[in-house]
Amino acid sequence: MKDFKTIATVTNGQVVTLWLARPETHNSINDVMISEITTFFTELEEEDNLRIVVIRGEGKSFCSGADLAWMRKSFTLTDQDNLKECEALSVMYKSIYHCSKIVIAAVHGNVFGGGVGLVSVCDLAYCVSNCTFSLSETRIGMAAASITPYLLQKIRPADLKELIFTAKSFDGEVAVRYGIVNQTLSDQEALDLYVNKITSSILANGKQAVKESKKLINRLSTKMMSEEIERIPVLLAKIRVSAEAQEGFTAFLEKRAPQW
Repeated sequence: MKDFKTIATVTNGQVVTLWLARPETHNSINDVMISEITTFFTELEEEDNLRIVVIRGEGKSFCSGADLAWMRKSFTLTDQDNLKECEALSVMYKSIYHCSKIVIAAVHGNVFGGGVGLVSVCDLAYCVSNCTFSLSETRIGMAAASITPYLLQKIRPADLKELIFTAKSFDGEVAVRYGIVNQTLSDQEALDLYVNKITSSILANGKQAVKESKKLINRLSTKMMSEEIERIPVLLAKIRVSAEAQEGFTAFLEKRAPQW
C-alpha cells in the first residue's frame, strides 16, 4: 500500500485496517480523501492475500461528513469541475460497496452526513453505544444524494425520510434499530474485541464462498438502483451550488443560523 495524506493503512495477516486520518477535522471528507479512498479500494482488488477491510477513524470521531470549507469552494468551480467532484464522490462509495473483500465499519464518536454514507456502504458495521449519528445535510441546505441508494438498503423509506427531513441526532442503539449498524457495544474496548471476533469468524470460512455470497446478495439487493445511481452526481452538483446551500455553508462556518 502506498503512502497517503488523509488515510492510513495497517495490515495484520489477511485483515487490513483503513484509518480515516484527519482527526483535526473529525475525519471530514474532502476531495483528497475521496481520491485516496478510491485509490485504496481499487488497488486492494489486486491483493489476493487480503480478505477483510476494517474502516476506523482516528481521534474523537469516525467521520463528521463532508469538509464544509472544501464544499464551499464548489461555488467557485466551473460546472464541469463541480460535476467531476460529485462523480468522484459517487465512485468512492461504489468502490467500497462493490469491493470483493468484506468491509467492516468500526464506529465511534460523531458519524454525520457522508460519514453515515461510509457506514452504509460497508458489509457490516458495529459501533459504541454513545455514538452520535445524524443525516445532517438538510441543515445546511444540502441533500443526502450520493448515499441515499445505499441507505435504502438498510433503512425503511419512511424512517429514512424522517432522518433526512429532520436531520435529528440519534445514538448507537437507535442506529441498530434502523439497521444502519449490526450491533452496538458498550465501549471502545468491547467494540475492538467484538470486531476481532467477527473477523476471526469470517476468516474461518471458505474464501470463495464468502466472496460469492457477498456478490450475490449485493446483486440481488441493488438490481433496481443502478440506473438511479448514475444520475445522482448531476443532482448533487446542482444542489451544492444552489443559493440555499451557499447560505447553509456560510452560516455554519460563521456559526449563525441560516436565513431561510
